[in-house]
Amino acid sequence: MRLRQTMVLFSLTLLLSGCWDQRQLKNIRMVQTIGVDLLGEQKVRLSISIPTMKTAIESQGRVVTPKVSGEGHSVQEASSQLEKMVSQHMDLRETRVLLVNKAFAEKSLYETLDYFYREAQFPISIYVAITESSAKEIVNLEVEDRSLISEYLYDLIESNEEEGLIPKESTFLISSIMISQGFDNVLPLIDVVSQQERAKINGLALFHGKQMTGSLDSKHARSFVMMSRHMSFGTMTEQIGPKQSYLTFIYKRAKHKVKITMKDPITVDIYLTLNCFMADNPTGTPLNKALIEDISRKLEKVLSARAEETIRQLQQANCDGLGIGLQIKALHNKEWKTLDWNKEYPRIQIKPHVQVKIKNHGLLN
Repeated sequence: MRLRQTMVLFSLTLLLSGCWDQRQLKNIRMVQTIGVDLLGEQKVRLSISIPTMKTAIESQGRVVTPKVSGEGHSVQEASSQLEKMVSQHMDLRETRVLLVNKAFAEKSLYETLDYFYREAQFPISIYVAITESSAKEIVNLEVEDRSLISEYLYDLIESNEEEGLIPKESTFLISSIMISQGFDNVLPLIDVVSQQERAKINGLALFHGKQMTGSLDSKHARSFVMMSRHMSFGTMTEQIGPKQSYLTFIYKRAKHKVKITMKDPITVDIYLTLNCFMADNPTGTPLNKALIEDISRKLEKVLSARAEETIRQLQQANCDGLGIGLQIKALHNKEWKTLDWNKEYPRIQIKPHVQVKIKNHGLLN
């Protein structure tokens, strides 16, 4: 009986499948930063950084980050050219940042992303950013306080999100937003500070469908975040203090409401309430109640004017980054079906209403 059981078990082991699709770590190179540049109408450059442990003697080593570039007529062909130069198989599962240069984004962001979406190991939790200069230039940066450019860029974008300078977006949803009406992508806009071998977030790239159609600078990017569906908080500095001094405020959005009136033209009112805490008072002028109210009114005026300019730039770019179309579709679906949103969005009236409440103005006052 025992012999029979042994024979049966031995026979079953022959039917077990092996690890035919395994990839051993020693045979792959983990790509952590990718840059894609459009060099011409039919020329694409793919640049990557590959962290590598370089061993000098036994049990000692240091991390180096080789930077390699390949060119082709598409992202796929450029990747194939890279494979010829990288000693082992390139694995994208550890990618943290994908950079796309402005020229490619203006042509078609989807054309850039198509290759990566088709890769089974490509992660969905990465950051995608648009570069003012070439993406290769940023991938090749040697930042003094970071050994890995991927860590530096990832933390740079994350910290700007936390400061309310750029919105928190899901990379996984970028492609679906491209093909849906009523909502458009906005992505971080990044550039090189060549004198310091660093990168800097310059604002937001605005999209309509698959193409980049405009941009917002840093101040208007913050204004956009204030009006968006995202929770908004951070710091801002404005010249509204005593003796024309600059005051810095820590703020948090307390209320956010959107009211849509379906008339011709469609009117959208965005109501914001910001709770502000004064972080400094450089002149030392005593801040009584009347002066605090005056500062509040000045800050409301500045932020309202900036919000109006932000909306104007969004409509010029035909970028519905605030998702107004989605709200109309949800709340006024019958009217939505009669609209050509691509033509309707630039002519609707969007009015911001900003209210500022200064909750604290410092222990010395």
